[in-house]
Amino acid sequence: MAALSVPEILFFSAVIVLSYAIRGSTGFGGVTVPLLAWILSLKTIAPMVTFLGLLSSAAILARGHRYISWRDAWRVLPPCLAGVLLGLYFFTTLDALTLARALGIFVLGYGAYSLWASFRAVPEPRLPLRLVAPALGSTAGFVGTLFGANAGMFFAIYLDLLRLGKNEFRSTVAAILFGLGILRGTGYLAVGAFDRDALIASAAALPLMMIGIFLGNHIHASLNPLRFKRLVALVLIASGLPLVLR
Repeated sequence: MAALSVPEILFFSAVIVLSYAIRGSTGFGGVTVPLLAWILSLKTIAPMVTFLGLLSSAAILARGHRYISWRDAWRVLPPCLAGVLLGLYFFTTLDALTLARALGIFVLGYGAYSLWASFRAVPEPRLPLRLVAPALGSTAGFVGTLFGANAGMFFAIYLDLLRLGKNEFRSTVAAILFGLGILRGTGYLAVGAFDRDALIASAAALPLMMIGIFLGNHIHASLNPLRFKRLVALVLIASGLPLVLR
């Protein structure tokens, strides 16, 4: 972090504010890691965004906890644990570029479909939650731990399929990400990922995150349900595109 140039520090600041403005408005975000990976090591970014994710989710839930759909949250949280454990193993051993691009294509495709569907009357997909929830939960735990972020996109897909209202969507995804953050943070502590660079980056990003969450809260309050759905779709597209282009 100390070795960053002035333009890189400005880029870092802009990414943090933008990312957490998105998270404050939707409850999730996936652009932080793909963008910061251009200037920082993934080993620094992953624990940093886990720490910031816990705080930002807590800030969202402080005002929106009454909107949490606990039944839908508990469907995906237990499978996350298995994904986190597997992700921790590959976090220290795997070059995941190919996997990142494949995931980016999937999320980009779903985001494009969701945006297209918001402009047309299309039949709602009927997928068995007993299969969807464990699959997305374990995948989110694995991907979130391996890459340090991007897990929110899977929960967003899951909750989008449930057609939750904008307040329920935002609070439920924040609650799920808070639980996942505890699991990931414990794992990163166990493997010593919170080193000096990660702590410095976290301290520098904290006030920027607070600005972003403040802006996101105001954006969320001004959105009607249709615009919120389109915003979620655009965030999914923005989350997948950097993974494909890496």
